[in-house]
Amino acid sequence: MVGKKSSDYLNNNYDSDPTAKYNFDAVGGKYKKWKLEIEKISQRYVKGNIPSIGNIMGELVYALKHIKRTDFPIFLDPQTSSFIQVAQHGKIRQYLANSTIIKNIRYARYMELHPCPIDFRNLSFEQVLKHFDYRIEFENATSNALAHEKKAITMFLRAYGLKPEELELWAKVLKTPPVVINDKIDFVYPKDVHKFYIYDGYSTKKHYETRVYENKLFQHIAFMGFNFGMRCPSEIITLTLDDVRINKDGTGHITIHERKKRGKERNIIPYSKKILSSKAYKTPKNYRDNWRHKVANDKSGDTFFLQWDGRPITGKYVRDHLSPSGKKITGNPKFKPYHMRHTFATYLYQQTKNIKKVAKKLGHTKTHCTDKYVDVAEDLEEQYNGKNLFNIALKPHNSVGGKQNKQQVTLSYPPKNPSTQSDYKERKGMGPAGFKPFQQIYLLWVESKYKLNSKFSSLSFKLLSLFQQHCWNIFSFFDLVSLSSIPCIIDDWRYP
Repeated sequence: MVGKKSSDYLNNNYDSDPTAKYNFDAVGGKYKKWKLEIEKISQRYVKGNIPSIGNIMGELVYALKHIKRTDFPIFLDPQTSSFIQVAQHGKIRQYLANSTIIKNIRYARYMELHPCPIDFRNLSFEQVLKHFDYRIEFENATSNALAHEKKAITMFLRAYGLKPEELELWAKVLKTPPVVINDKIDFVYPKDVHKFYIYDGYSTKKHYETRVYENKLFQHIAFMGFNFGMRCPSEIITLTLDDVRINKDGTGHITIHERKKRGKERNIIPYSKKILSSKAYKTPKNYRDNWRHKVANDKSGDTFFLQWDGRPITGKYVRDHLSPSGKKITGNPKFKPYHMRHTFATYLYQQTKNIKKVAKKLGHTKTHCTDKYVDVAEDLEEQYNGKNLFNIALKPHNSVGGKQNKQQVTLSYPPKNPSTQSDYKERKGMGPAGFKPFQQIYLLWVESKYKLNSKFSSLSFKLLSLFQQHCWNIFSFFDLVSLSSIPCIIDDWRYP
């Protein structure tokens, strides 16, 4: 293959593939000739009963739910069967999961429309191997991609009723490069985890309310990913209101639907009720009570997390927002939402030292899938001197309820001197906390500005200035309580 051009490769006179029979009378140089060759051999120009990708994916989900098993044939005729019928066969005869079937159909359609295509109505060793060779030489296809394509072809072969010895022969002939199993654990450091909970760059919407909602949505999704170990996005997008059980005392659990394991369910009881219902964090209870109802409509159903327009979230929607934001937060150009699950497993083992408990939380049936987190967790524990990694990432990030953020402004007031007759004039011009009136107002404004947005800060400054000018005695009230309570009173108007 070395030294060959792609056009020569596709039009080899000694090739048994039908694409070699075309005779082109093309002009305009090699580029336009090569472009014409690609168009000619594409399945877009093959006449026959080949459904479009839109028709396939639009009907596939419905077809997989409505199958009459007793009327369905044992094997299919490759010349007359459609992709949807092959998918239904994979469901009821091969017992494949819906997600696996949909993935195989997508790969099949990709191979059918590829410049070096595969005709699934006339499968042969030559055209499949030719396709694999093209993918490796000209497209640098990975071993994982070719392995997925091989699985898709195998689903079609079984639907067409090949005998066991024939399937075994196909398996021997269709050799793909070995898949490299990567045991690398991609985790996020605690300080970066905390940034996910307060990051305001998830949304790019121009409308203010929409942008605020989307930012809050993904802050809550990230919180759930890092603290519950759910597969993101597959298990998060299937979460419903009934799956989140929260009792009056804040305890409860979440039911997970494992789509990749044929709908298997597992219950996750959080390691602390604060991550389920505390007002100090982006908990599921906070989202359900304070944000979901703002966008819910007749399209929402019982889905727990909703998009800004009220529709249920999708896998693409979650990936398109979390992946680029995660890359900016962590500085890792390869960040994926699934890294939240790795981080949860690592932190949980560091906290519990119980590999079986970690495996159960993740939904693993065997602990050998979970052993890879042990070394990473132990190394991180040494770096952080045994401190709980969850607690480092879970420092309060909401302005209402629970403990306040340690980074808030704290004011130290000078002690009051005992009143005497000689300092009467000086005390007359002082506020109740020992500052002069202008200093008093300025410090209150600084503290409120640190915790609130500019709109509330401006309002609080104007009000306090008005009080100072017209009713100075109002400060006798603030003498009884801490001045830092003023921003907290205003904070009660805001959602976590």
